[in-house]
Amino acid sequence: MSKERNSDCLTSRPYRLINTIQHYEWGTRNEYAYIADLLGVTPEPGQPFAELWMGVHPNAPSQIIDPEHGPCDFSNWISDNPHKHLSEHDKFSTLPYLLKILSAGEALSIQAHPNKRQAESLHKSDPEHYPDDNHKPEIAIALDSLDALVGFISNQEYSELLDTTPELNLLVRNIEIPANNLQEGVQKLFHLWETDRKSFADTSRKIHERLTLKSIPDETEQLFLRQFDKRGPEDIGLIFLFFLQRVHLEPGDAVFLAPGVPHAYLSGNIIECMANSDNVVRLGLTNKFCDVNALSDILVYDELADYRIVPDKLGFVSEYGSPAKEFKVKLLDLPEGEAESFTSRTSLSMFIVIAGEISLHWGGDNESCTCVFKRGHSFIAPANLPEFKIRARHGSKLFYVEIPDLEI
Repeated sequence: MSKERNSDCLTSRPYRLINTIQHYEWGTRNEYAYIADLLGVTPEPGQPFAELWMGVHPNAPSQIIDPEHGPCDFSNWISDNPHKHLSEHDKFSTLPYLLKILSAGEALSIQAHPNKRQAESLHKSDPEHYPDDNHKPEIAIALDSLDALVGFISNQEYSELLDTTPELNLLVRNIEIPANNLQEGVQKLFHLWETDRKSFADTSRKIHERLTLKSIPDETEQLFLRQFDKRGPEDIGLIFLFFLQRVHLEPGDAVFLAPGVPHAYLSGNIIECMANSDNVVRLGLTNKFCDVNALSDILVYDELADYRIVPDKLGFVSEYGSPAKEFKVKLLDLPEGEAESFTSRTSLSMFIVIAGEISLHWGGDNESCTCVFKRGHSFIAPANLPEFKIRARHGSKLFYVEIPDLEI
């Protein structure tokens, strides 16, 4: 059934978002503060700009700018009329995803996310450290570049690592770990961490002593030296740096991180979309709570995994496909004067303008209603806005998120 067209510009319309900036210590600063530059604000000297959250997560919910009632809580606005605002279907009762800009000037913690069953169990047993019961599959798309650790090295690489790193070899041999079995090695190292942390610190010191004398350390060794100087030898993450794959993403490149995949963003600016959760199980490179017991249960070891996503492009739109049921991320790259039409819509979409300036037109066949969004603006198109058109006033790039169609 086709929707009745509204005769005014307010009954169904897009809404601008007001979002929260997270000033975590690892964020970019000063002239490198990407988020501040994107939003057109002047950063205070030395203040880190780490993440911009767009969504309804209770830690930092967005507001919408309602031209009739002023700013209002995004979550409350959805719950007031979910059929009209969120989706014509009853698949979700609230916005199922969280969209972020993440800007890393320093390494984030090594971490992994639980699946839904594990998240429910962790939240029940330890709500202080696991504040919600949702899983957190996520996609990361490089805006300029991303340097990261994603997934474990292979068993063959693990065996070669022990051959070329005598300190790790000694640590491993002392607890009788087969050199060709990464998973067993990781699990037994977890046990050693719980019973003999001094061995970890001693091993890190010995690696540091050797690498400071090496003329040209490789990129993982350089990372180890930087993190050792920053965190000292007691951080368990120093050892596990060697067990993870290094990944470099160029603009538009992406990775999908399923539950259980260990990862750490090291530097770069990305668009990040995930299920609506803030659950993180940390392994190291942090002063925060690390939980090797939980990681023993949730980590996955897949030598054949390919975490990169190659987008499918059709016209001006590139879609970053993933298994996630909560979100579908797309990039709209419009040359000046070109337009993209959105039709037959039945659920909410969220947009952020990364470059340029666009006009959005709605109001039926004559498109009598118009508004303008510039670089740094984010906005939503609710479920009851059945069709609209986006036109580039200048060459423009917008990332946007849709709720995937119902499974048939």
